[in-house]
Amino acid sequence: MSSPTASLRRFRTRSELDRYLEASQIRERAIERSNDVIGTYNDLKLRIFSKHPELFPEEIYNMETFRWSFGILFSRLVRLPSMDGKVALVPWADMLNHSCEVETYLDYDKSSEGIVFTTDRQYQPGEQVFISYGKKSNGELLLSYGFVPKEGTNPSDSAELSLSLKKSDKCYKEKLDALKKYGLSGSQCFPLQVTGWPVEMMAYAYLVVSPPSMLQQFDEMAAVASNKTGAKKNIRYPEIDEQAFQFILDTCEASIAKYTKFLQASGSMDLDVTSPKQLNRRLFLKQLAVDLCNSERRILYRTQYILRRRLRDIRSGELKALRLFDGVRNWFK
Repeated sequence: MSSPTASLRRFRTRSELDRYLEASQIRERAIERSNDVIGTYNDLKLRIFSKHPELFPEEIYNMETFRWSFGILFSRLVRLPSMDGKVALVPWADMLNHSCEVETYLDYDKSSEGIVFTTDRQYQPGEQVFISYGKKSNGELLLSYGFVPKEGTNPSDSAELSLSLKKSDKCYKEKLDALKKYGLSGSQCFPLQVTGWPVEMMAYAYLVVSPPSMLQQFDEMAAVASNKTGAKKNIRYPEIDEQAFQFILDTCEASIAKYTKFLQASGSMDLDVTSPKQLNRRLFLKQLAVDLCNSERRILYRTQYILRRRLRDIRSGELKALRLFDGVRNWFK
């Protein structure tokens, strides 16, 4: 596994983010982070750099070196568990490679007053020692460190699914108001894992599909979707279970189609590049994107399978109930 390098140093331009991360929801977060860096630089340039060119010459204090500096920052910034998650800039921290199979971290040691690393297993002489960068999805690892673990090796991997209110909904305004009350929007991303999906996503789906007759429950649904009610509350609305599951399934399958389209097109990408150096770079970026898409699509396929089974069970239960009702009705004829 490569030494961690922030993805801002991998994907240098907006066009590269659009080109290689178009299928993944991580693209939006990458754009947001990139815009934050650009905005910070422009603010510093306006208020400080341009006013003191003798101290901040442009050949050094420019956008390219500023982005490089942020890449260095992201790859060496460490959260310290024993200090309630406070961060420290640790030189050489990026020399320790990440493994999803270890659970040991850099931390502050009070006795030595320094940052220490204690292994969680025995290593043989000459064997590489690994560290954990935290329980992060493959997309988060790409975004912060610039690499994607081998597919199927990351138990913390997840794929984000974006659910949205339907603007044609008769209760669109009421539902949007309920979401805004709890800090949510009309379009929200939720993490999917091979083990399932969060309660918050189910609550959001209930709100999207709920009819006007359930207006009094909108607030409760939005509250659970935001997880701001203290503890998670596993709400259930059996009367709209089928609609909620079908809505999530439709969204999931649309996302799968997007990933599949990108993966099918990736084989012919960058064939027009003639510069060997540029070609190698683009092939590397494409491989990162393909690895990420494969890992996230795998999770979406698993979600699709679970949703189809849930819907099949719901519909078979309804069919049995209908047959029982018909049987009782015929018995009394």
